[in-house]
Amino acid sequence: MTARTTIITVTHNSAAVIGTMLASVPPDTPCVVVDNDSTDGTLATLADADRATVLPAPGNVGFGRACNLGARHATTEFLLFLNPDAALMPGALPALEAEADARPDLGAANPAVEDGRGRVRLKMSSVLPVPALPRPPLEKAGQMPILSGGALFVRRGVFDDLGGFDENIFLYHEDHDLSWRIAQAGHTLWHLPAARARHIAGTGSARSPAMARWKGYHMARSRYYVLEKTRPGHGFRRTFLPACLALLAPINFLSARRRQKYLGQIAGALSAPKDGGVFDPK
Repeated sequence: MTARTTIITVTHNSAAVIGTMLASVPPDTPCVVVDNDSTDGTLATLADADRATVLPAPGNVGFGRACNLGARHATTEFLLFLNPDAALMPGALPALEAEADARPDLGAANPAVEDGRGRVRLKMSSVLPVPALPRPPLEKAGQMPILSGGALFVRRGVFDDLGGFDENIFLYHEDHDLSWRIAQAGHTLWHLPAARARHIAGTGSARSPAMARWKGYHMARSRYYVLEKTRPGHGFRRTFLPACLALLAPINFLSARRRQKYLGQIAGALSAPKDGGVFDPK
C-alpha cells in the first residue's frame, strides 16, 4: 500500500529520545529527520536509522526552517510534524487519514497527545486573534481555534499553498502562526482523539539557568513578531509587560532558572523592536 503521510521531525540534542520516536512509526511510512546542529551524538544514533532520511541542517536554523526543509522531501498527501520526544500509538496514522477523508475542509489537526500520566490537554487560546470556540470533549472529535506543533497533521497541498512555516520565526509560536493562517485560508482545525500519541520526555537540553534565559529570549522575540504580524502596534506592550510582571512573582526568588527565563524574555522584548523580532540565521 502506498504511504499517504510523511513523518517529519526536527532534532537538536535528541539522542536520548529519537530512537523511541522512530520505533513508533509504522513500517513503510516515509520519515524525514532534520538535525539542527546536535552535539550530543544524535547524528551517530541516526546513522543506524535506515528507515529515515536524515538531513543535517546548516547549523541551528530554527524549528520552522528545519520543518520546511524536511517537507520539501515529502511527496505524500499528508505531513505529520512530530516532536522527537513524542511517539505514535498504534493506529494513529490510519485514524488521522480516515478523519481527513471524512472532512474535506480539514486543513490540519492534532491527535490526542497524552503526557506521562495519560492526561490529554487542549489549548484553546493564543496570543494570536483566534475565535472563541467551545472546548470539545476530550474523547470526541471537535474543531479547534489553534493547534500545537508537537504532533501536527497537515494536508501537504494546504501547507505548500501557504508557504509552510514562517521562517522569520526561530522558535516558539510558529505552530500557532501556521494553524492561524490555515484557518484564515478557509480550512478547519481539529482535535482528533481517534488518533493518539504520547509525550516521552525532554529532548536532552539542559535545564539550566542559561538555557532558560536563552529560551525566554527567543520566546519573547517570536511573541513580538507574531503579535505585530496579526495585531500591529501591540507587540511590545504585550511582550514586555507580561515578562516584567511574571519576574516579580514571589516563586521566582526561589528559582534561578525561573528568574533567568523571565529576564531572557525581557531582553528579547527589548531587542525585538529593533529588527521586528525577525530571525536571521546569519
